[in-house]
Amino acid sequence: MYSQVLAVQVAVAQVRARAVAARREGRSEVGASAVEWAIISAIVVAAALLIGGAITQVVGDNVNQINDGG
Repeated sequence: MYSQVLAVQVAVAQVRARAVAARREGRSEVGASAVEWAIISAIVVAAALLIGGAITQVVGDNVNQINDGG
């Protein structure tokens, strides 16, 4: 789980860096677009983490049932 959170933090940092670079070049509309993409990406990553956590829980429960002979 920690590695997934770290990956999200790295991705957000990269998007922020691109937005800052775009603003320095005077392309404010690109910076706004980068922020929009960052928000969309954050939502997608959060959904993926939730789904991944749910799948991990279900698989773990099934493994426990198999190990218990049930």
